[in-house]
Amino acid sequence: MKKALLVGLAALSTLGLLGCNKSNDANSKKEISIASSAELSTADVSLAMDNESAEVAEQVNEGLYDFDKTGQLKPALAAGMPKKSNNGSTYTINLKHNGKWSNGKPVTAADFVYGWQRTVNPKTKSQQAYYLDGVKNYKAVNSGKMSPEALGIKALGKYKLQINLDHPIPYFPSILAMSASFPLYQPYVEAQGKKYGTDSKHTLYNGPFVLTGWDGTNDTWAYEKNKNYRDQKHVYFNKIKVSVVKTQDTGVYQYQSKELSLIPISGPEVKNQKGNKDLYVRKVPGTFYLEYNTQKKLFSNENIRKALSLAINFNQLTNKVLQDKSTPATGFVPTGFKNNNSQKDFAKQAGQLNNFDPQQAKILWKKGLAELGMSSAKFTILSSNDDKNKKVDEYLQSQLENNLPDLKVSIKAVPFNNRLSVAKSGNFDAVLGGWTPTYSDPTDFLNLLMSDNSNNDGKWKDAQYDQLMKTANIDNAGNPDKRWETLQEANKYVSQKAPLTPLYFLSEVYLINPHLKGIVMGPMGFPYYKNAYWK
Repeated sequence: MKKALLVGLAALSTLGLLGCNKSNDANSKKEISIASSAELSTADVSLAMDNESAEVAEQVNEGLYDFDKTGQLKPALAAGMPKKSNNGSTYTINLKHNGKWSNGKPVTAADFVYGWQRTVNPKTKSQQAYYLDGVKNYKAVNSGKMSPEALGIKALGKYKLQINLDHPIPYFPSILAMSASFPLYQPYVEAQGKKYGTDSKHTLYNGPFVLTGWDGTNDTWAYEKNKNYRDQKHVYFNKIKVSVVKTQDTGVYQYQSKELSLIPISGPEVKNQKGNKDLYVRKVPGTFYLEYNTQKKLFSNENIRKALSLAINFNQLTNKVLQDKSTPATGFVPTGFKNNNSQKDFAKQAGQLNNFDPQQAKILWKKGLAELGMSSAKFTILSSNDDKNKKVDEYLQSQLENNLPDLKVSIKAVPFNNRLSVAKSGNFDAVLGGWTPTYSDPTDFLNLLMSDNSNNDGKWKDAQYDQLMKTANIDNAGNPDKRWETLQEANKYVSQKAPLTPLYFLSEVYLINPHLKGIVMGPMGFPYYKNAYWK
């Protein structure tokens, strides 16, 4: 998933902001229409795990902190930077007094306490809860052994928070800027019950916009200016209409005909638009991969998984199939994470962990089948049914069947939201998906494969890997160099055991009308519209 850029990643970029005066006069356009490439699955910040939900959450909500255009943490609802004590295990934060919910009620410290408690409550089934791992009593609360009220966050008055950690966490300040740490207004959420966040009418907001026009299943919605937002003088659009456009041809036609002011594009269309001054390309510290359900007999075998990883030509995938500025994955953790001491990039330091070797793939494939007592195999790849994924599906199917004997690969392409729910249910063989960072640390990726992680859809369990991550996250938390070395060990271990096959490092590409100014692009590439305007 995710959302805002953190220190250590490439800086956020602001489109058209420098050298222009923000226009709020009568001649300035107050409404635009834009495109999205995926459906919205939820408006509940506790459940917003996919990129589309994260993007929407960022437009209509606000947390303690945000990120400026250089990627530095800055106060949002917090009145200043957190005060650390107890060797970095306690954070004290004062809140601004002018935060308001869209129903006019003030945003208080109690709203953050409730929001965190609800997210980690096992009854909520939040896939974001693990981001708060390390907050005092998290594990006991999330496992149902302690009540949510035991979580290490409390209000020291109406506008003051205290957060207690089990141990120092180097990247914890960045967690305070993500949707898992957003506030929730308890009276409203509990009044809505199970309906909360399922559509725009049963959701409350405290950000620059409110969500409208989403019934929970439709492919259109809008961001409308929040009349109660504390900083509404810096919100210049009254309304931003969003529609899901799944085919490149349709999106480009609507953009060229001025129906849309911003559209995401991919594949050959990126090449077709080469030289277009409206083209915007952003490298994203994210990885797209094929994840295996290790609970299935075929994928329980390490040699089978390694054979599949060696049977795919990653260079051909990015250069011939995608053609969208994505680059071949060298391992699971993408480029963009730097060591604060040495300034070395994590992925570049790890080197080439991902290889294409069809001959070795055949050897391991036959060995794995023999170990399983099988002479042939078949499986189905689950993916989303958009243009880009269809191309990747077809390529993987061809590569795997051509390079591995006696293998039959089928494709099950479903709507994006269906793919999320099926993957979470475990009712799949292999699933095509990706991950983009929430905070500036390799653990944002490596934690995903720990045995108890809620986003470990492949259910890979490995005690040695879990121990490596425990050593990095807890034992070496105060020793940055040893921690970095241990994370590198874990990264290499992932490549050796192959619970998933990293395919490519992401890029996000858009066509953006040159009159649309002031957009801030986050690390995943998606835009933030709070300061956007038309000139």
